[in-house]
Amino acid sequence: MKREKIIAAALAASLLLMAGVAFASGGGGGHEEGSKWGAFVFQVINFAILLAILAFAAIKADLKGMIAGRSEGIRKSIEDARKAREAAEKALAEVEEKLKTKDKEIAEMMKVSEQSGSKERDRLIAEGERMSRTIVEQAKANIELELKQAKEALKKEAAELALELAEQKIGQKLTAEDQKALFEDALKRLEDRS
Repeated sequence: MKREKIIAAALAASLLLMAGVAFASGGGGGHEEGSKWGAFVFQVINFAILLAILAFAAIKADLKGMIAGRSEGIRKSIEDARKAREAAEKALAEVEEKLKTKDKEIAEMMKVSEQSGSKERDRLIAEGERMSRTIVEQAKANIELELKQAKEALKKEAAELALELAEQKIGQKLTAEDQKALFEDALKRLEDRS
């Protein structure tokens, strides 16, 4: 619009300049003067028509260019919007697929964790039972060992008591000569063994 106003103002200014020049170049009066004025008006009208045709062609060419440029801009914007929409839809589909994959991965991880937990629980129970058996066996072995040691200690103590009692009884019945003979007999036996 601004361009059209500039062209119209330039056209009006050139018409006035041409009219002034033509009027100033005209001479004396009379009949010739009338034909000069007619020729001048005819030239001005021709010039105005020529300028109007040129202005119309310039405006039309510019208008077509503007319309073509605007159409191209709109077409490009639509194409860009379509591409952006396709890219967004593709990204959304990828995100949804990843979410589905993540859901499957999480479910698989939960399943593996449950299986692993069950296996670990079973392993720990089995290990506990094995350790329990080992502890019971060790306790039995310790009890048996302590019982054996207690029996031996009792036997030893009983033997010592029996020996003391025997010594006391023998000591009461044996004389010094009997003791000496028993001692020599015991030494002889020891020498025979060695």
